[in-house]
This record gives sequence, C-alpha cells and structure tokens, in this order.
Amino acid sequence: MKKLFRLTCIASLIIMTACSSTKNANKTVKDETNSTQKIDNTGRDGSSFEKAIIVKSINEEYAFVKKDCINCTMLGQALVYNEKKPFDILRLKNAEGKEVAYYFDISLFFGKGF
Repeated sequence: MKKLFRLTCIASLIIMTACSSTKNANKTVKDETNSTQKIDNTGRDGSSFEKAIIVKSINEEYAFVKKDCINCTMLGQALVYNEKKPFDILRLKNAEGKEVAYYFDISLFFGKGF
C-alpha cells in the first residue's frame, strides 16, 4: 500500500512540474509577439492587398477595425495568400448597411510557430 502511495505522489509531482513548465512556455510566446519592431503603415488604409495594414497580431487587426469602423458588424474573416504572402481579410457591415473589407498583412507572425 505504501508503495502505491509513493508512486501516486511521484506521478503527481511529475505532472505538476510538466504543467508549470508549459505555463512558462506560453509566457515566452507572448513576449515574442509583443516585439518592439517599428512598423510603417504610412499610406496604408487596408483597402487592398497593396495597401494592407501590417500587423504583429490578430488583436491589432481587431483594434484597428474597432477604431476605424465604428458601429460595424463583423460578417467574416478569411485567410488568403497573395503573391505567396499571407493576409487576413475582415469583412464588416458598416452603420449604413454597406459591406466593407479590411486587408491585413500578417506575414510578421503567421506560420512562425508557437
């Protein structure tokens, strides 16, 4: 009985150690995403692939749209490639009922791993 108890304790410690190291790995990912790289979006309004807003995260996409398209309703989001480069396209309906689309260049973070 004591042997079973010891094995259970050891297994529990191993599981807790594994879980705590996973938590630290998530923190590292967050730190890499919040890089201090300067991005120049001058002349970019998100209206096309050529004028796509360069972002470092999906949160930046939503923050831009929320600020630029007040009282809009999300219709959909699509991942597309243009000239072998990944883009997110967010489709929304504005306050007047017109459909609008925003293009985001996501190449800085998309497919870079966890």
